[in-house]
Amino acid sequence: MLKSNCLVENPIARTVALCLVPLALLSACNGISAKTNVQASLCAAKQPGASVKQIKACEGDLPAKVGKAMQGIQKKHGVTAATISIMHDGRVLHEQGYGFLDATQRTPLPANALFVTASIIKPVTAAAIHKLAAARQLSLDDKVFCTVAGQSCWLPVPLSPEEAFDPRLKDITISHLLAHQGGWDASVSGDAFIAEAVIRAELGLNAPAQQEDITRWMVRRPLDYQPGSQMVYSNFGYMLLGRIIEQASKTAYVDYVYGQILQPLGIPREDFKPMASRLKDHDPREPNYLTTLQVPSVFEPGKMVSALDGAVRAENWQSTGLVISTAHAMAAFAGKYEAPSGLPLAGKTHNGGHTGAVPGLTTVMRQLPSGISFAVMLNTRDELHSDGPGSVEYSALYDIENALKEAGL
Repeated sequence: MLKSNCLVENPIARTVALCLVPLALLSACNGISAKTNVQASLCAAKQPGASVKQIKACEGDLPAKVGKAMQGIQKKHGVTAATISIMHDGRVLHEQGYGFLDATQRTPLPANALFVTASIIKPVTAAAIHKLAAARQLSLDDKVFCTVAGQSCWLPVPLSPEEAFDPRLKDITISHLLAHQGGWDASVSGDAFIAEAVIRAELGLNAPAQQEDITRWMVRRPLDYQPGSQMVYSNFGYMLLGRIIEQASKTAYVDYVYGQILQPLGIPREDFKPMASRLKDHDPREPNYLTTLQVPSVFEPGKMVSALDGAVRAENWQSTGLVISTAHAMAAFAGKYEAPSGLPLAGKTHNGGHTGAVPGLTTVMRQLPSGISFAVMLNTRDELHSDGPGSVEYSALYDIENALKEAGL
């Protein structure tokens, strides 16, 4: 269900390599309403201490250039709700909501609307791991699974004595998980993220699978390659990192990430929350997500539901992307931490970023060599063109970057 592209700049040519994840997802395209709405642009760069560049951005034609690009994206892809935040050195250059919060298109979308982050949260998860490593609460060389006595390790292998596991499991380190080198290839053995209904049935569970159940289901299977020998994008690997963060910090994932990563950036507590598994429990600040994809419910076996309404137990996948936050929070993070690695920028600039998508939304986090960072969140995903020039992601990345160039940034 989760798809993500990690952006890696080619040092020779101005090309961006996409680390693509194929997904077994199909959903219908959604038409766009003739109604449009644009909220007033926010710009905090006019406050005392703003640089000349920041003041010019606020007073120049940046809002108009970005607005034109955003409205073009809305029209092209059927987006009815989108937010963008563009920042430089911790200051907002442009922050705006486009479209509507609700399906009836009566309530304007605020700039601080909450969206499911999808996979742009993975660099934040990586930053939390690096924070714990810097505090010596874990080591990147620690083994993930406790299979050999005396090794530094974090997670038991949740199998009964008569169940065997791949001996290569003992080789997986935290560093492998960070780099998507843990040994799992979803295109070969499947992605646990989209298999929760199957996991519940195969394990004979009386309730939706929890993280230990998912881990048990996965480690019963052989690895797809020797850990460290390949890089293959893995949602399951980042789920394990979330478990390790909670064990090392003795704090819930969302609380640790907020307190150690986002709160120091000035992000309000109410702007970073767990995602609800069912639509009836979604936050009132979330938009109407556009998807017609129907999948098996993990809460009511045998029932088909919308892909964002009980397809997974969201608590299992917070560290991979099932949290809600704002474009501002993600842009602020991208101004201080390298993406996708999660390492502190420490005053440097970086050319990279991350994208994410689940049925009903697309998200983009981008860092530019100029020191500008931006995040875009949109309430649809075009499954017919999930990546490449025809995709929502591509438009959000390149149309916004071109708007910044046209505005002299």
